Amino acid sequence: MNDDHIYRLLRLLMLALGRLPRWLADFCAHLLGLLWFKIDARHRKITLENLTRAFGDQMTRDQIEILGKRVFKNIMNILFEFAWTLKFDRDTFLSHFTIKGVEHMKRAHAKGKGVIGLLCHLGNFEMLIAGIEPVGVKGYGIYRKLDFEPLDRLIREGRRRFNMEVVPRGKSSKKVEAILKRGEIVGALLDQSVDWYLGPFVDFFGAPACTHKGFAKLVLKTKAPVVPVYTVRKNRHFTVEFLPEVPLVETGDPIKDIEINTQNYTSVIESLVRKYPDQYFWVHNRWKTKNYCPWPKTDD
Repeated sequence: MNDDHIYRLLRLLMLALGRLPRWLADFCAHLLGLLWFKIDARHRKITLENLTRAFGDQMTRDQIEILGKRVFKNIMNILFEFAWTLKFDRDTFLSHFTIKGVEHMKRAHAKGKGVIGLLCHLGNFEMLIAGIEPVGVKGYGIYRKLDFEPLDRLIREGRRRFNMEVVPRGKSSKKVEAILKRGEIVGALLDQSVDWYLGPFVDFFGAPACTHKGFAKLVLKTKAPVVPVYTVRKNRHFTVEFLPEVPLVETGDPIKDIEINTQNYTSVIESLVRKYPDQYFWVHNRWKTKNYCPWPKTDD
């Protein structure tokens, strides 16, 4: 069976899941989330360790385990919600959203340098495509191409709906710079661990997390304003909110500028995760890369 046949089967499966009554789809998502939590020891361990690192001084072990189960349910909900929306036209899709803070994006866009959206794996991040519609500007999202081509194609097509385009990560800098020069919007995720040589260690929930330097380098080079945007759900209604622009810090020291700005962006993400911890992608090992320098760093 070739990739095209597999893609067609996957799309049929998604369309079938999308036809399930909402109550049944939600029940299946919760049940599968609990099953996943029980049988996937590796990701369960990562999730509970991450939650303990972040909230261990505020929650008991039982509370952290309950939160961990909600995290797995949330991720499983993403699958069913993605399938549910595939059958929608533009107006039906947008009817399930409340969009807040559009004035922040429009104010940043008026500067004429394009806008970089600061994104994270919060809520159903596949639904962020709805946020671009009220802005009235072409939007692009930088994404990591999946190794399994049929699934990558399915997700890519889902993200391309409604005035949105995707840009594969890797050798995309010139294309992104051209997009910004045209005054358009580019969104990029900045909440995943990278190898030590790809970025600075910044504080995330009180511990050093290696974070990609490319986001800050792009901002420093283009001077495009950075507007955080996130989405969260309540039942099957989604809120997409734009936050005020994150000011760019320039000290004259290129290395320090990358570190300071990356920290500022990460602090915004942390503030959002603290508000909605059950809707964050805790199965990713954010602290995987170890910092062998003293933390916090000193000037000695």
